[in-house]
Amino acid sequence: MDEISSKLATTSLSTRKRLLYIDILNFAASFFPVNEHWSFRRARWQVVDFVRFAKNANYDIKVFIDASIESEEAINKWKKRRETEVRNGKRRFPQAMNTLLGDLFKRCGVEVCYSTEADNDDTLASHAHHDGASVLSRDRDFLRYKGRRYDIFLDFYINKNKLVLNPRKDMHCTASKRDIITPAPAYTNSDPGIVTLSKHFYCRGTPSPLTHYFTNTHIVVRPLRQAYYSHLGLESSILETFPLLDGEVRWDEALVPPDSCMKELLGDPKKAYEYFFKDMKRPQGVSDKDWSNHVYATYAVVFELCGLYMGVPLFDLLVAHAVHP
Repeated sequence: MDEISSKLATTSLSTRKRLLYIDILNFAASFFPVNEHWSFRRARWQVVDFVRFAKNANYDIKVFIDASIESEEAINKWKKRRETEVRNGKRRFPQAMNTLLGDLFKRCGVEVCYSTEADNDDTLASHAHHDGASVLSRDRDFLRYKGRRYDIFLDFYINKNKLVLNPRKDMHCTASKRDIITPAPAYTNSDPGIVTLSKHFYCRGTPSPLTHYFTNTHIVVRPLRQAYYSHLGLESSILETFPLLDGEVRWDEALVPPDSCMKELLGDPKKAYEYFFKDMKRPQGVSDKDWSNHVYATYAVVFELCGLYMGVPLFDLLVAHAVHP
C-alpha cells in the first residue's frame, strides 16, 4: 500500500454517504494557489487531503471537468482573457491544469467525469438532479435549471479534518432558464485529449508568463504535435492558433499538417524535452516564481503530448522527469 492509499485508508467512514458533485475547476486555486509557484507535488497532497476530509464528512464525491467543444461566443471571451495574460506577462494557473487535477483525483480513487456530450454545467446539473446529489460550485448558472432537485453549495472550508460546505444564500439568477437534460448527458472517465481536433482546430493560450521573453511554447513544440496528429491518423491539416506578443498581442494562425517525423520522441519524454528546451536560459531580471513557472510550462507542453501518446498520466511523467517545481 503506497503512502496515499495508507493515508486515505485511515479515514473513518459511516454507512450512509452523501453524494456531492463538484465543479472542480471553480476551486482550482485551492490546489494551485494564484500568484505562487505551480507545484504539482504540493497540489498532489492538497487533493489527497481534500478527498480525505470529504470522506471524514461522509461525502461520496465525483468531480466534473469540461471537455466539450465551446461555442464561438465562449471561445471569443476566452481569447480576450488569454490576450490579457500575454499583455501583462501573467498567467494565473498552470498549463494542463484540467488534466493534472483529473489525474490527481483519480489517484485518490475519485470518479472523474469529463463532460463531452454537453457543456459541463448542463452535464453536472443533470446528473446531480437524477442521482440525488448536491452541487459544489461558485457558478451562478446552476440556479437556472427549472425543477432542479439538488442543493447548491458555494464554497467549503475544513474544520477538525472534515469538509464543511457553505450553502449558497443568494439565489438570484439572471441567466435564461433551462430544462434539466433527460436522460443525463454522457461523460467519459478518461481524459479525451484534444477534443477540438474533430473540427480540425487547435486553439490554446500561452503556457508561460514569460511570453515577453520567449515565443509561445506551443509553437516551439509544434513538430511533436504534428507527430501526434499523424499517430491519430489525421489526414487533413489542423488550424492552429496561439497568442504572441509583437508590441501588441496578435493571434498567430497556421495550417499544420500531420507529420510522423518525430514520432519516436512521443514515446521518450525525457529525450523530447531535451530536444526542444535543452538550451533554454533564464533572462536577467526574471523572478524565481516566474522562471519556475516557465520551466514547468515547458515540461507540461511536451509531457502532455507524450502522455496522450503513451497512455501515461501527465502527473506521472512530471514526477519521473521534471526537475522542478
